[in-house]
Amino acid sequence: MKNITKIIISTFLVILLANGALGFPGMGGNSNATNSSTTNTTDIPQDTQNISQIDLTNTTESDQDIIMVQHLIEVDDSARLKAENKLFIRETLIFRNIGTKDFYGDLRTWVPDGSEDVIVARSEMMTGGGNVPIDFSQNENIVSWKDYVEQNSSLPFLYVLEYTVQQKAGASSSEIYSKKLAVPALTSYRYVENPNIGAALVVKITKPEGNAVQFTDENGDKMAATDVDEKAGIFRFSSPEFKEINVEISSSPLPASASQSYVPYIVIGILIILALLYPYIKKKLKSEDGKGKGKVTSENSEKNRTKATKINKREEIEKPSEAHSVVSSGKYDGKKVNELLDIKKQLLSSIKDLEQKYESGDLLDEDYEDRRRSYQDDIKEIEEKLRQMG
Repeated sequence: MKNITKIIISTFLVILLANGALGFPGMGGNSNATNSSTTNTTDIPQDTQNISQIDLTNTTESDQDIIMVQHLIEVDDSARLKAENKLFIRETLIFRNIGTKDFYGDLRTWVPDGSEDVIVARSEMMTGGGNVPIDFSQNENIVSWKDYVEQNSSLPFLYVLEYTVQQKAGASSSEIYSKKLAVPALTSYRYVENPNIGAALVVKITKPEGNAVQFTDENGDKMAATDVDEKAGIFRFSSPEFKEINVEISSSPLPASASQSYVPYIVIGILIILALLYPYIKKKLKSEDGKGKGKVTSENSEKNRTKATKINKREEIEKPSEAHSVVSSGKYDGKKVNELLDIKKQLLSSIKDLEQKYESGDLLDEDYEDRRRSYQDDIKEIEEKLRQMG
């Protein structure tokens, strides 16, 4: 049964998007809704889903259990409307009641300042009857209408809201549309994605080819859609938590200021990469220089191994006369003979590890020489201590 319901809903939404029920004017759709500035006085039909048979004693006016399972916002920035300096907006809203009682009360949404020719209509899923105008009221930016939302209905009503938004005269080449999804104490429906329907918020944009689209939230921060269909101009947001979405349609793919803002990060990234690759680059250059002088890598490796062997042997058989010249640092004072011998053994092992790292190219020449000299000085001081202790 769940699979059948999923197929029915998915098929309906595909047909609805294709046939113009959610299309822009002039795209082949027929809307029975008529324009109204503040209040639409068309009577609500009482023969759709038997609204007249609602048991009002078993309903609630509280909308705390009403959620938004899908909100489609279509923005038309086509050349025809651009000449009038307007954007045409069509919104389709699907509410769902997840409470334990049926809902009968006000449903609300927010429209931008300067919205004109507002229309609200209702469409039933799978009826094919088109949009039926319904009464609504508008109080400043809030458009509301009273209706019934059945508890956990699998085929809830679709509400269609149409209006135009005037753009600022003489403004830049960018078109801007702002939509508040939540207004405290008025419209604060949670957006919850339904797997059978798709993303909770979908934005469809009709715009001139080559124009860029940018989304920002109520704080001015840029937002990225969960899924994008560039060819169809569809941007999906699975379960949005932002309270406002701002759509900017620009005639240039990327503003100069935006591209310039990335330059410092690119430079920093390049410097970090060069710092990490420095040991490898230096070793590579050194190897290439050796080849230019007629040397081969195997000869260099053999010389390094020979050098390491000589150093180890020299440390093992160091003469007492060399130890006599050592100036005591004092850090081995008070150590016993067996402790000094253990430390010397550890230092010799450290020198051997150091030679191996140097041969493999993991150490720079300066680091290798400094650490080897430090180990040698410590060994000489230990041997001087052992000599004094007899």
